[in-house]
Amino acid sequence: MRPLSNFFHYLLILPRIKFRLNNINKVLNNLKNEVSENPEWASIISSKSFDLRLTQYVQVHSLLDYSLCGLAGRKMSNSELKACVYFCACLPLYDDFFDKSDLSEKEIKDLMSLPDNFKPENSVQELFIYLLSTVYKNLSDASLFGRYFEQLYYGQEESKKLSDPNLSRNEVEKIAFEKGGYSALLFRSILKHPIIADEEKALYQLGAVGQLLDDLFDLWDDLEEGINTVVTKFNHDFTPVYVQYLNEVEKLKSSFQKLKYPQKNKDKFIRELMLMVNGGTLCGQHYLKLQEKNGGVFDIQKIGREALVCDMEKKSNWLKMIRQSILNA
Repeated sequence: MRPLSNFFHYLLILPRIKFRLNNINKVLNNLKNEVSENPEWASIISSKSFDLRLTQYVQVHSLLDYSLCGLAGRKMSNSELKACVYFCACLPLYDDFFDKSDLSEKEIKDLMSLPDNFKPENSVQELFIYLLSTVYKNLSDASLFGRYFEQLYYGQEESKKLSDPNLSRNEVEKIAFEKGGYSALLFRSILKHPIIADEEKALYQLGAVGQLLDDLFDLWDDLEEGINTVVTKFNHDFTPVYVQYLNEVEKLKSSFQKLKYPQKNKDKFIRELMLMVNGGTLCGQHYLKLQEKNGGVFDIQKIGREALVCDMEKKSNWLKMIRQSILNA
C-alpha cells in the first residue's frame, strides 16, 4: 500500500514544490536586481559559471529549509527565505576565497563572523560582505549560525587533505561527511525554531548524504583533478559505492523518523527529501548500466566523460526520480 499512498501524496507535493520555487526565484531575482546596481558586482554574478552554481545552491538549500520548516509544522518566514537565498549567493564567492585567494585563516574567519568590520580589498570581497551582512540581519540566532559557519570552515580546511592519494577510505569518508554534515547544520541554523533532541545527528546524516550525492555527479572531475572522495574509491566495480549510498539514505530516513515531530510531518518531510536524494540513486544506477555495457568493469576512461553524464534537467530523468521516490519514500 505504501507506493500507492505515496503516489497520491506526490500529486500534492509536486505543486507545492513548484509554488516554493516561485517564491525562491522571486527573492533570487530581487537579489540580482540589487547587486546589478553596482557594475562590478553585476559582472561577477552574470558569469555563466557563477550563475549556474548560484541557481543550484539556491534551489537545493532553500527547498530543503522549506521542508525542514514543514517538519516542525510551520511555514518559512520571508526573513528566513531571504537569509537562505542570500547565503547561497555567498557560497560561490566563499569557495573562491577558500580555493584561490591569499587571505589568511584569521582574515577568512573575520570575514565570516564580522563582515561589516572587514575592509574589502576588491569587488568580490565587497559583494561577499554585502550579501553576508544581509544574511546576519535576517537571522534569529546569529551566534548559532556563526558557530556552524566556523565548523564548516574547519571542514573545508580538512577537505584539502583529499588530494592525498594515500588516504584510506575511512579517512576520506570522515572528512567528506564532516564537511557535508556541518553544511546541513549551518543551513538549519538559519531557521528560527529550536533544534530538538537528536535532530543535530539527523541533520549531520543529511549532510553526509548530500555530500555523497554531489560526489556522485562530480565523479569524472574529481578523478581528473586527483581528489579523493567516497565515490572515487572503487576498484573496477561501482556496486559497493552504489550500495553504500542506498544504505546511507536508509540511515537518513531512519534518523528523521526517530525525531519527536508529528508522524504526518515526518512522512511528508521524507517524501519531499527523497525527490532530492533520488537524483543520486539514478546517477548510481546510470553508472552501473555503463559498467554492465563495459563487460562488468567500471573503467571511466574507456566509458568516456560524455557517457557518464546523468542529466537531471531531462524530463525523462525527472519522471524516473519521481517514480523512484514513490517506491522508496
